[in-house]
Amino acid sequence: MLHTVLEFDDEDKIPSTTRNEMLIIQRIGNIVAHQTDSVKVYQEGFVLDKTHRPAKFTLLNPISKQPLQETAIKEIKKKTKQFTARKVDWEKARDRNNEIGDQGEEFVMEYEIDRLTELLSTDATQYVQHLSRLQGDGLGYDISSINEDGSTRFIEVKTTSGSFNTPFYMSKNEKHFFEEYTNNAYIYRVYDFNRETRHGKVKIISKNDLFADFNFDPVTWQVTPK
Repeated sequence: MLHTVLEFDDEDKIPSTTRNEMLIIQRIGNIVAHQTDSVKVYQEGFVLDKTHRPAKFTLLNPISKQPLQETAIKEIKKKTKQFTARKVDWEKARDRNNEIGDQGEEFVMEYEIDRLTELLSTDATQYVQHLSRLQGDGLGYDISSINEDGSTRFIEVKTTSGSFNTPFYMSKNEKHFFEEYTNNAYIYRVYDFNRETRHGKVKIISKNDLFADFNFDPVTWQVTPK
């Protein structure tokens, strides 16, 4: 059942006006009912196989276009459960209002789409999502993309008009996220950024390099009454 692998939000749970079920269930059922092919591959990254009863949906690896194995799907679910988005803190909210931060994220969106387009030899726009814009800053990263093996790449963008050695700031939530995701989380350090051209240089920092090659110095405190 879908509810065993998906967490339905309030919008998903809106009741159907024509059937006694949630609207999302009706919409998924309509995909099956209206599809005339026995097996249909969708560009969104899944295949519908109507030779099974009930019909079977399978996720595809966006690089190889092959069905994801059960072990890979379980690993994705496990990592999803390991990390829960926190509410955005005031420091991060201030940073998001910083114009250069917004411009840097837009620049990295273009950079990442270009990287994947070259890798896949096709337009890769659909594989790069500006999640901080769509869902807010509580996720612990800004952009979702994919790696060469088809796994998800989590990108946190840090932008400066200064040099690469200019310090950047991470919230407690962001640091915690990078501690959780060993291989798939990256800092895209955008430096020498020109606000007029909205372009700069990019250094990709893996999670392992972040904790091995950079110092973490506390610069703020949370103050509460005793």
